[in-house]
Amino acid sequence: MDTASLNTFLSVAEKASFTKAASDLSVAQPTVTARIKKLERDLACDLFHRTGALVQLTTAGQRFRRYAHKIVKLSRLAEETVLEGTAPSETLTVGADSGLTSYRLVPIVEYLYRRHPELALEIRPLEEDPWSRIGDSDVDCAFFIDVAESSSKGDSTLLCPEPLVVVAGPDGPLGAEPVPTARLARQPLLCAHRGSGYQRMFERTLSDAADVRVRALTFGSIDAVKHALTAGLGISLLPRLSVAGELAEGRLVEVPWTAPFQVFTQLAWHREIRTDPRFAMLLDAAARATAEQVADAGTRTARRSAL
Repeated sequence: MDTASLNTFLSVAEKASFTKAASDLSVAQPTVTARIKKLERDLACDLFHRTGALVQLTTAGQRFRRYAHKIVKLSRLAEETVLEGTAPSETLTVGADSGLTSYRLVPIVEYLYRRHPELALEIRPLEEDPWSRIGDSDVDCAFFIDVAESSSKGDSTLLCPEPLVVVAGPDGPLGAEPVPTARLARQPLLCAHRGSGYQRMFERTLSDAADVRVRALTFGSIDAVKHALTAGLGISLLPRLSVAGELAEGRLVEVPWTAPFQVFTQLAWHREIRTDPRFAMLLDAAARATAEQVADAGTRTARRSAL
């Protein structure tokens, strides 16, 4: 079971495509197919369901994925140790919700690197349930926004409440009066990723109020959603922090609606890395930098209220 085959397996699992995995790995597609078939022969089970162009992990493939990540990571660590003759400089892999990367994570990374410049980080986008990525060992830890609840797949801590706001373009049709949830459900809905916790809660709330199935148009990033909003394409529920500038400048307007649920910026991690000194640095930086951000935001709000 060589690392080339494991890397191929992980790429196919991530891309859900043999063709895309071949492009990602810069190899021919028959090579990808041969490696996967060899793995399946060695393990005596199918790792993927293949239905035309659709490729999905089997139950066995899902179980094997987390161990493949660990084997590849340990192999890389061993190579670094032998070749460099020093302690390994393994990278800490961090997943991040798109609503947090620019607005919460950058200050955390800045705080961390000013104190621990030797720490290597790799930031990966989260487009789905963070616990599934942690459970698959795809990331060591993850920053995300969701309601406060525990998981059997790892541990987590709440960093701060994350206020949400429904926003629309300045010429939107909803006006300045409080908007009933059922009416909100009839507006075109935009989002960055439908897998985020607050987006799922929002769609469920709208669907229950209007007794219809609500589906959002997905743009892949908050910046793209904001551009679509300013063009008048619909409404969106976003972290207030991510649209504070647009609201202040009048490029977006707040829709008067309050979410019936509260969400928090959170950090979750594998229990295996809780004692890792690199993770301890990140956890400390996350707590301190977020507390500073919240305090600064409170000061600015108080100053504006005094004017």
